[in-house]
Amino acid sequence: MSRETDFLDLYRILGLNPGCELSEFKQAYRRKIAMMHPDRIANSRLNAQATKWVQRITTQYNAAMEFHRRYGRLPGAAAPTSRAPIDSGVRAVHPPLALRGLRKQVRARLMIALAVAAVCVLLWNVGSLSQNANVASPKTSEPDTTSTSPENTPMLTLGMSPENVHAIEGDPDLIEDDRWEYGPSWVRFEHGQVVDWYSSPLHPLEVSVDTPPSPHH
Repeated sequence: MSRETDFLDLYRILGLNPGCELSEFKQAYRRKIAMMHPDRIANSRLNAQATKWVQRITTQYNAAMEFHRRYGRLPGAAAPTSRAPIDSGVRAVHPPLALRGLRKQVRARLMIALAVAAVCVLLWNVGSLSQNANVASPKTSEPDTTSTSPENTPMLTLGMSPENVHAIEGDPDLIEDDRWEYGPSWVRFEHGQVVDWYSSPLHPLEVSVDTPPSPHH
């Protein structure tokens, strides 16, 4: 308590308030010492009092400077918060690190989402192409078979031999005299040549017309 009182007394003598700047504190001390130095006082009685006064104020001043050296402030000044630099340092370092980590996570998730979307689009395109191919293939194949089948398939004609008829129509169901029957359809021969036929819708023959334009029909 006596030390604190001495400091308050020192501030009063110097005409300062606690919390003043260090440079202001030193300047006021030098100015006060210069004014009250014993060398400037001729009266011996006053000189002795001035000497004691200078010693006291010097002792208080040295104690104040020692206090400043230890605590980084003058006596009576507000103590600096030691956590502020640490907290500010943490805010300056850690949030950017956390932000960079968050950005990396967002970029990674975005890349995964884009990759999944690309795969889905690729699969959808492949499926669409396969469906279009399946739909288009019958349309392209049917005209080819229908267009080529009449040309490639042999037909019964007048004057054809029984061997040729057998090769086209196969074994008849019944042979009666000069007529081969294929169900309700039939082929008639004279002198070993086809002279007439009838192609029933129930068992059609390989012919271009159901009955030939023959006078024997």
